[in-house]
Amino acid sequence: MSDEQVAAPPIKRRRRRNILAVAAAVVVIGALASVATIALLRNATLSSQVAAADARAANVQKDYAARNAALNQKAAALNQKSQTIAAEIGELKANTIRADGLYVVGHDINSGTWHTAGGGHLSGGFCRFSVIDSASKSNTLPAAVYFDGPWTVHLSGAYGFYIDGTCTWIREPS
Repeated sequence: MSDEQVAAPPIKRRRRRNILAVAAAVVVIGALASVATIALLRNATLSSQVAAADARAANVQKDYAARNAALNQKAAALNQKSQTIAAEIGELKANTIRADGLYVVGHDINSGTWHTAGGGHLSGGFCRFSVIDSASKSNTLPAAVYFDGPWTVHLSGAYGFYIDGTCTWIREPS
């Protein structure tokens, strides 16, 4: 073999190198284009997923606001009912006597008609009451009425009302 056959002319080598370089560049550009395409597709997918998540979050916020408004309305209604019940309880307490003692009409209790269902028979004793006409008679009680069943007393114009026993007295609404 001769030297001429072994060594290829420099122009052919350069051409091969250029062809290989161009082929490599095409492969690299193709790979980069594929990577860019994949990245763009992923970005588009992520963008649509973010948009869907934002839409769901907005719906959740609207739902929360609607539920919160409904709960606030229910709370206001319950507060109103609670105030009404508290007023009724206060009215019942103000118009109920359970303890023994002397009650001054207009100060300790309201005047009007008071009623009891009795109840002395439940404890084995009687209930009793006295209506006191004036302050001068509050030291000496008038004759007491003993009973164990229902009784009604009118305290309009009376000074005081003395009760003893287990009966609960309730003022009748006027």
